[in-house]
Amino acid sequence: MLRPCIENVGFDDRRLMLIGIPLLSLLMPVLLDLSYHGGQYAYWTHQVPESMIFVTGFWLFFRWLMIGMRRKFPSIGEATKRIILQIAIILISAPILKHIFAMIAFGIMSLCNIEDHAMPGMLQTMISIYLPSFLIVSIYEAIYYFVQYKKAIVEREKLQTLHVQTELDNLRNQINPHFLFNSLNTLMNLIPQDTEAAMSFLSKLSKFYRYSVSTKEEKLIPLAKEIEFAKLYIDLLKERFRDAINVNIDIENDHQYMIPPLSLQLLIENAVKHNVVSKETPLSVEIIFDDKVGELVVSNNVQRKLESVSSTGVGLKNIEKRFKYFTTRPVKIFNDLERFQVSLPTILMS
Repeated sequence: MLRPCIENVGFDDRRLMLIGIPLLSLLMPVLLDLSYHGGQYAYWTHQVPESMIFVTGFWLFFRWLMIGMRRKFPSIGEATKRIILQIAIILISAPILKHIFAMIAFGIMSLCNIEDHAMPGMLQTMISIYLPSFLIVSIYEAIYYFVQYKKAIVEREKLQTLHVQTELDNLRNQINPHFLFNSLNTLMNLIPQDTEAAMSFLSKLSKFYRYSVSTKEEKLIPLAKEIEFAKLYIDLLKERFRDAINVNIDIENDHQYMIPPLSLQLLIENAVKHNVVSKETPLSVEIIFDDKVGELVVSNNVQRKLESVSSTGVGLKNIEKRFKYFTTRPVKIFNDLERFQVSLPTILMS
């Protein structure tokens, strides 16, 4: 039985073939208005069976062709290239297929002792070749893009919902009592000891919240801007943990890439949340850019806290969904007993 290929066809087309092939086979002789030795073809005994052979052959071949082309050129940006190449293949292959199917039809008609018929004219031949070819392909393309359009609407609604949820998550992070308490406690300790350092810390804390609020409407920001914010967040952590935490950022030529905002901050925050941070066992976080694959790699040494920290994994899932909207490249997560690593695919500036 012919299996559906929903991923590339866009829908289960078995019902379409079950209805479309017989219907087009019945219509083709009428549309071509073929003649037969001074009379009409025997419609049911000759025209329809022959038309069924041609339509079925064309249908299955061009369905196979479209599936192969969509696998080779899967992205929307390659649609024009795919369609042009597909048309070129149809123009070349359709006459060859017509000849092959004509030989098959002739053989079947001979076995069934059905009388031969006059050859159609040049115009009728061209119509019989290209009319079913482009009609079949047009039907599939129209349904495919209609299905993709509906999917795009659904995905847009999902993104809007996700964006709202992201804003809520970011808001919770911004007013996180634990982070705010620790920051204010650090500030209180700095004021009597070093007023200048306290003012610097307060300024950075203010910039941190201002950045968090200002980026809530942006879906993508330049990687350089995201790194700048990450450094600001790291400075706040360093003021609190001192030598107990070490974050190394080794990135160059980052101006041409973009990334969803607050991604780095969330990954650094997760590292601090789930690992011991002390002078005896300092936490080491490394942020690098892999030029070969265009990925931002964030990793840290694993030193789990003795007391388990509640985690639903929503943060990482949120990042994965946000990146999935902008690129087909996945967010890669590697975790073993010694190292936890997340690779984020970057998006080229348009």
